[in-house]
Amino acid sequence: MTTLRTGSDLDGEQLSGADFSGVRAGDVRMLECRLEDCRMDEARLTGLHVVDSTWARTAASALTSPHSSWRDSEIRDSRFGLLDLSSSTLLRLRITDAKIDYLNLRGSTIREVVLTRVQVGEVSLTDATGTSLRLSDCSIGTVELHNNRLASTDLSTSSLQRVDGLGSLRGVVLSPGQVLDLAPAMAAHLGATLSD
Repeated sequence: MTTLRTGSDLDGEQLSGADFSGVRAGDVRMLECRLEDCRMDEARLTGLHVVDSTWARTAASALTSPHSSWRDSEIRDSRFGLLDLSSSTLLRLRITDAKIDYLNLRGSTIREVVLTRVQVGEVSLTDATGTSLRLSDCSIGTVELHNNRLASTDLSTSSLQRVDGLGSLRGVVLSPGQVLDLAPAMAAHLGATLSD
């Protein structure tokens, strides 16, 4: 049975039904790995490196993985209470058909990241930088944008309830309907009053 320890180097591993709950490990490397039906409740994997790998049907009440790097990889059909990828580097990461209560991308570098059909309670992009993040056909509760410097954040095809950090909307792509929904908050941010 594969275990995750600090410095573990997994190359081409096929992991199915493993329980990594409560694991504390740093600098774990996964190259061309496939994880299926694994649990990671309250796991902390600082500095995780994931390349050309797929995580399918992963479940975690909380997975904390700051300062990690993900490249050319996918997370799909998965469920997270908290997915903490703060201060990470995300390059061509895809998250598909998942549910995430809180997605923490604070301070991360994001390039060509796509979320498709993901239900997100809250996503923080505070202090995030990079080129492109696209949320396609997602259901989003709150987006935090404070001081984010992403060239493009496309939310236009997703349902969106609330935006925090309206002063950092530069680069955000919204649909006309979303702009109308957010108009009262935008007006209040600008100090304007809407008349009846």
